[in-house]
Amino acid sequence: MKLFRGMICFLLLAVISGCSGEKRPDKLIIAAGIPPTAGLVSRIAGDRATVISILPQGRTPHDFTPRIQTLKDASSASVFFSTGMPFEKKVEKFMLENGKQISDVSRKIKRIAFHDGGDHSHHHHDGCTHDDHDPHVWLSCRNAIAIAANIRDDLTAIDPDGKMIYQRNFELLQSELDSLDKEIVKKLQPHRNKTFFVYHPAFGYFADAYKLKQRAIELNGREASAPQLARITKEAKAAGVSTIFVQEQFNPGSALALARQINGDVVALDPLASDLSGNLRKIASALDAGFTHQKK
Repeated sequence: MKLFRGMICFLLLAVISGCSGEKRPDKLIIAAGIPPTAGLVSRIAGDRATVISILPQGRTPHDFTPRIQTLKDASSASVFFSTGMPFEKKVEKFMLENGKQISDVSRKIKRIAFHDGGDHSHHHHDGCTHDDHDPHVWLSCRNAIAIAANIRDDLTAIDPDGKMIYQRNFELLQSELDSLDKEIVKKLQPHRNKTFFVYHPAFGYFADAYKLKQRAIELNGREASAPQLARITKEAKAAGVSTIFVQEQFNPGSALALARQINGDVVALDPLASDLSGNLRKIASALDAGFTHQKK
């Protein structure tokens, strides 16, 4: 009986010491400028981090100014991951003033010029100029892998104990994106050098990766004028275009007008979806369908 009671006491002490012992470290808090970056951080960090996106889903970054409360919420994060969007500069300044780390996860990615497909290959988009470079760097599988690798390295530097988890999650994501890249190449190969018409020229990296051309309706950050829209309409008709792509973050007025002129459809694409792999596949499928239904 004494032995039994001794065992019970031992077990109780073990439970109590386990509860009062060293706690498991709290999760990292990571702030990301845009949903695609936040999505990649979540994939790499897994359960080791809580991720905050400064830009809400459905908002355009080009005229976005984060509220003070949003910045205060972000100040709880250990690090801020940016891609160099203009609004992120304000976040970076606030985070630095609060002693937080800043990391550009798009570092080492070769930037391409903003191109609307018309006569203005290097133009200034209101609120969206980066030395005339297209800021939508995440919209290709190759670039997404590069961004994910930077995120893995940064998380490892902040949290060395999570190194194996970050590496494993990166390798899984890399494999997924490698396979997706091959899938998209195969899907879009028949449409090589074709032009797709879109409201805002956000898909330059995607077009560049898969040998396509984008033609934007928005010019220099402004709605196309009547003469410009007439010229774009003529181009679309000559190309047999039957699909105009729009982004939910923008007013689709010009795109709808163009679609009516060519008796075509309007299809929504979101360059800022948090599920980057799923979104790249969706973009490829939408473009494939649009090209397939072009008028001969």
